Amino acid sequence: MKGIRGLLEKDFRLILRQGGNLFMVLALVAIFFTIMGKTGATFIAVYIPSVMAMYSGNTISYDENGHGYTYLFSLPVNKEMYVREKYIFSFIMTVCGWCMGVICAGIAALINLEEVLNLEMLAMEVITFFVVQAVAGIMIAIRLRFEGEKGRIVLPIAILIIFAICYTTGSILKTNLELKESILNVIGGAGDLEIAIALIVLSLLVWYASYKYSMRVMRKKEF
Repeated sequence: MKGIRGLLEKDFRLILRQGGNLFMVLALVAIFFTIMGKTGATFIAVYIPSVMAMYSGNTISYDENGHGYTYLFSLPVNKEMYVREKYIFSFIMTVCGWCMGVICAGIAALINLEEVLNLEMLAMEVITFFVVQAVAGIMIAIRLRFEGEKGRIVLPIAILIIFAICYTTGSILKTNLELKESILNVIGGAGDLEIAIALIVLSLLVWYASYKYSMRVMRKKEF
């Protein structure tokens, strides 16, 4: 645990030193959307934890520079600890972003009477937390699999592929009305609670699969 605590301290110090501009941008975005219309609170509550979780994966690129891996693994730290710490750090950053998002959304609801902060929105926030964790896990796996410039190229490509799949799926559903109606009937037959549980379970499975894959990738690396 000492090794993981040391890695967490390193990453937090790195975020505080390098992430000042990020936090400033997040604050400005939160203030801007606080005085906006009906979509303000919802956007803030989803945007902030998403950015915080994604940014946490950037610490891997700093570790790659200047033979950072060689130095880290000369300390009482092994590859399993390193991967475990990245997922713990991502989780902590997501929790911090989630709390910030909920607080900012609450402030927006107090300032703008048109904003609504109810149990339905909080439930959506809980689902968002797990989905963001799954996406952050995928990003960590990609960063570990493709080092340096390859990682910077592959990551946007992966995001584009996800958007392309979503767009293609939407186009297919628009043209195939029978398929769309059958899917809507299945979704309509399930309650909101069942759908929420399904999304959370799916997110956890994706997160766990990315964690196992990251472990396997890291074990194969030679430094």
